[in-house]
Amino acid sequence: MLNDSPRDLDSHYDSNFIDSLNLQTPSSLKNLLCPFKQHASSVYLYSSCRGLVFAIFNNGRGIIAWHIWNPSTGFFKKLPDPDVKDFPVFTGFGYISATDDYKALIANSKLEKGEKPRIRIYSSKSNSWKRIQDSQYSVLSRTAVGTLLNEAFHWLERFCVVIVAFDLAGEEFRTMPLPVVEDHFAGDYFRHLGDFGGCLCVFGQADTNAGSMDLWVMREYDAGNSWTKLFNLKLSNQPEQIYHVNPIFVMETSTFLEVHTKSESGAKLVRSYHKEEKFEEIRVDRQSMIGYEESLLWLE
Repeated sequence: MLNDSPRDLDSHYDSNFIDSLNLQTPSSLKNLLCPFKQHASSVYLYSSCRGLVFAIFNNGRGIIAWHIWNPSTGFFKKLPDPDVKDFPVFTGFGYISATDDYKALIANSKLEKGEKPRIRIYSSKSNSWKRIQDSQYSVLSRTAVGTLLNEAFHWLERFCVVIVAFDLAGEEFRTMPLPVVEDHFAGDYFRHLGDFGGCLCVFGQADTNAGSMDLWVMREYDAGNSWTKLFNLKLSNQPEQIYHVNPIFVMETSTFLEVHTKSESGAKLVRSYHKEEKFEEIRVDRQSMIGYEESLLWLE
């Protein structure tokens, strides 16, 4: 199902408030008080699922606490200490419908040379973390937050050879194929994953100065021969070096992306239309952005 009421959440270094922007009507902005943020600290928003946000509170010297927060209601839950004080190399947050269980994944960031990422899983049912088998895969740093689809997280593998997936119910890693791109080296081309109406999608960019990106969609889940390049998304009217792009929401007619360029110090939120060579810059100079849909859900 395509998202029909998406919002963008933006955090700030110097404020206890989080901006909540209605992406359909960008003039409609809410300032939400973050209930667990303290003075001289930062809140990093990682991902959202069913209206709940997975976030960390950091005082500049290390992670203080992990939280699940509903910005719509103000509900928040401080999670037990997973004994990880540094930023993770990759994460994920999702829901298992059969067991009514929210799960979060963090991979330890302090890795010795050749050491596999150490994985911890949080379960809302048990309200506890546990270590599981270390991951044999490393993921691309710019895709550190897993794309949730079919009750599994998805990341680009470090060298963009495959997609790394993690099944929430079985708590096991596996791989999935990427599109075959004959004209480009996969490691330089693929940039990020997303969810296009319940289908996994991947963004490709052959030239970081081109001001546009390709959008590929996997029509049938885990079927490599079902990848189709649908659109070329315009991001700029002039050649400029784009060094990071993060999809916020992929909708039926357009995609909202967090875009970082060499010419600007902060991030900007860009809406690129699928069937037109047209884009809009919605906002600029944000710390971090995630896509979000409002709900009244909470956890015990």
